Amino acid sequence: MSREDVVETLKSGRIDYVRVEFIDLLGNVRGRSLRRAEFENLMLKESGGVPYAESLVLLDYKDTPIKSRYEDVIAVPDPSTFIVLPYLERTARVLSYLNNPDQTPYPLCSRGLLRRALQKLEELGFGLSVAFEPTFYLIKNENGIFPADYAKAFSPEGLMEEQNFLRDVIKYLEAVGIQVEMVNKHYGPGQYEITFSKKEALEAADSLITAREVIRDTARLYKYFATYMPKPFADKPGSSMDIYFMLEDSNGKPLIDQSDNKGIGLNKVVYNFIGGVLEHLGAIISFAAPTINSYKRFRELVTPNLAGIGTERHFIIRVPSNFRDIGLLEFRLADPLANSYLLLSSIIFAGIDGIERNLDVEINSVTAELPNDINDALNKLERDNYLKYSLGNEVVSSFVELKKREIESYNAYITPWELDAYLKAGW
Repeated sequence: MSREDVVETLKSGRIDYVRVEFIDLLGNVRGRSLRRAEFENLMLKESGGVPYAESLVLLDYKDTPIKSRYEDVIAVPDPSTFIVLPYLERTARVLSYLNNPDQTPYPLCSRGLLRRALQKLEELGFGLSVAFEPTFYLIKNENGIFPADYAKAFSPEGLMEEQNFLRDVIKYLEAVGIQVEMVNKHYGPGQYEITFSKKEALEAADSLITAREVIRDTARLYKYFATYMPKPFADKPGSSMDIYFMLEDSNGKPLIDQSDNKGIGLNKVVYNFIGGVLEHLGAIISFAAPTINSYKRFRELVTPNLAGIGTERHFIIRVPSNFRDIGLLEFRLADPLANSYLLLSSIIFAGIDGIERNLDVEINSVTAELPNDINDALNKLERDNYLKYSLGNEVVSSFVELKKREIESYNAYITPWELDAYLKAGW
């Protein structure tokens, strides 16, 4: 919507509350609800926004801040993200960019970072379209945490088990402008996967945030909860998020070359872009797989583990068998918990480096090294001077500090496994 469209919707009397939301550094949604009149006044101004404490941008998963002193940040609503929530009464939602109080861009705003990365790519004459494919578990929380159903992988039974929930999710997603291409009952019990249609990268990242909210809220309506945790069950498959992407020229046409001597059908610039991604892959994985739990999923047989581009499903960047029809490549090692703005920004800047340095790649060859755990990934990020400069030193240092505090907390925790293994040791 345009600003004028938003104001017209507000004046129609259909909305009483508007949630003004922003994304913190880890990809969590934060915000507050404004009465319609207050938000309408905000929309009628040329500048300004909703003030928040900077601490909200820099909270860990347990809502612990990493600094003792904070200034304000200003959430400036982006009218293009305004939606009416179809399952809540008279309630709308809008995403924001974050500014400093003087209205200069706040450096830790990950939406703003992705906008800057796309502007840099546009200066080179290119654009990026993206389609996300997140996986999640539906959970029953009755005297423990259990999958909502035990249907088999990719079975009609699974779709039948949760048909009412899935029908409402699709209905609500499409009501807010998110086109669903496919839904499947995934490998784990109670595990589902949804494929969205491709959009321009920033719009796709916004749609992913919206989709996570819609899925979460719809699950609550059904007395379930939806989890995007990469590995919630030790003995069941983990959850991933495949990212389909297409590099385009300035007219929005895919960079495809049917005379490609590598036999794939890609333009040379795309190979350069992928070469940059593989060059910086270790650092990128810190954003793609951002938790300790992420790397427990890496041990699974089906998890991609070949750091290169190829046609086999274990390559991190895969060329789908129907590539010449859809024009989309696939990045296969992301989590549904990833901050998609940070992740896409790191991929774009890495790709730009590949274009500017004319990097090339070999098909079906392993050309990079994957991190073994979150510590390894963070070390690779801290050593990647190009990405630190491109993303911003403050972004990287703050992200690393949040992650290291998470690691320290985890290392200090005594697990049930330790008690079971060691409590009676030495008897």
